[in-house]
Amino acid sequence: MSLHNQKVKGVRVLDTAEEGAKAIETMVNQVIGEMRQQGVPIIDIQVTDNNCFLILGEKKPD
Repeated sequence: MSLHNQKVKGVRVLDTAEEGAKAIETMVNQVIGEMRQQGVPIIDIQVTDNNCFLILGEKKPD
């Protein structure tokens, strides 16, 4: 997936510091579902020890 010419419109941050793998999977899947329902593309995902950053793109026109 090319990030060229993508506009970042927001960031969604999930705190994963004290969560287990299953809880993190559930949280990420929930956010992906919410963003898909709203028509907002996730253009990148970055992960650190304590957080998961979902980089959000421009909402698709209806």
